[in-house]
Amino acid sequence: MALPQESDSPDKYTMLTMPYNKRPLSLYRGQFMASAGYKFAIRSQTFNKEGEKVYLKSTGTGSVFHYYLVNAEYGITNFLELGAETSLIRHGMRSQSVTYTAASLTSAERVTVNEFREVKGMGDLLLTATARLPLAYRWFDFSLTGGLYLPTARNEQEKPSHSVSDISTSNTVTVNYRFNYKYGFGVPVWLMAAGTKFSAGKYSVQAGLVYTTPREEGKGLRWDQTLENKTFVYGEKEYSYLLSDSWSGNLSLHYQATGWFDISLNGFYNKTNGGWTEYWGTRYRNPETGIFTVEPSFELQITPVLKVCQTAGFPVSGRNCDAPFYLFTTLRFSQFPFFR
Repeated sequence: MALPQESDSPDKYTMLTMPYNKRPLSLYRGQFMASAGYKFAIRSQTFNKEGEKVYLKSTGTGSVFHYYLVNAEYGITNFLELGAETSLIRHGMRSQSVTYTAASLTSAERVTVNEFREVKGMGDLLLTATARLPLAYRWFDFSLTGGLYLPTARNEQEKPSHSVSDISTSNTVTVNYRFNYKYGFGVPVWLMAAGTKFSAGKYSVQAGLVYTTPREEGKGLRWDQTLENKTFVYGEKEYSYLLSDSWSGNLSLHYQATGWFDISLNGFYNKTNGGWTEYWGTRYRNPETGIFTVEPSFELQITPVLKVCQTAGFPVSGRNCDAPFYLFTTLRFSQFPFFR
């Protein structure tokens, strides 16, 4: 059945409940969609520069992070869609404790060093525009997306909150390093993406490619610290940086089990390269990273205007990056607010 074109009388119920295997890559004219997502991730392993897994649980340095996503999209026509997106994150990373012992003729002093790094706060605002083929979707679709991350969140380090404490005796000291970071690029970042989709009966294949690159170099602040008589003294220092370029690709196979339930298996790969960060007046190249993740997921239509999506992520291979297992839950509300 052909989907409604610009001149057709819209059938809201049909469009709101359109199953995935019959749905185009953008919203219909006049359709509004708001999404709210929550990702819970467990950072229990990483990939080193040789691509080997490093397990963090055995050293007590595993951690979790919480990621919240809000997205709004609107169909200007059946072939053009505008969107806006932002996010919030809270992520703490603890390093393995290290104890140093200095011995003299009369005593021995033990110093234990703990380190904790926390990233939290709102992310940048992403504005996008998506155009797809000006044809009714039957079995093939193609789309192009352009976007820009506006630096509404600053990429800088807040003042650390280090502390020093005596545990039991004057010869035993614990130094707690706590670094606090905000969440954001700090500079405008361009986004370009392309997507395609094929359907045959109850099966669909979708593929996509996303590229992001910074528009300019950025300026940030970091803190130097000096320990004087068990008290930390801090000083601000400005530095320059250039974000890495990022490439992401995905390929997914979907099966429309019923009109209201779709299951899929997705392969996702992300790679970053280029860019640099300044330390003490010298620019150091950012490490190249890469990760491949397998994501089983489903989409469930609860009511004509409400869907729930659930995705699980299993890291398979990578290099120079964290490898968290995650669960990502998304609620999507859709309606035609200006159609009777």
